[in-house]
Amino acid sequence: MTPNTYGLKSLFILLITFIVTMTLAFLSGCLCAAILVYFKNGSFIFGWHEDVLFSIKRGIAVGIPTGVGIWLLSKMKEKEDPSSDS
Repeated sequence: MTPNTYGLKSLFILLITFIVTMTLAFLSGCLCAAILVYFKNGSFIFGWHEDVLFSIKRGIAVGIPTGVGIWLLSKMKEKEDPSSDS
């Protein structure tokens, strides 16, 4: 079994994954809020341009620290226990 190495490729994959995931989470939250307002007041306030830009900005702002943090924790664990052959 080859040991796990956490290089720049895994950092890039984590960043892309979490940016996309957080963007979709914020976008679905905006859509759910617009649907709730529609059922309550009868007006659908979801704007594609504004809400998509909001979701992308928040996805980047939350996805980058999350991806980097998980990558750093993996690197710390790798340095702590380099031979996990159990």
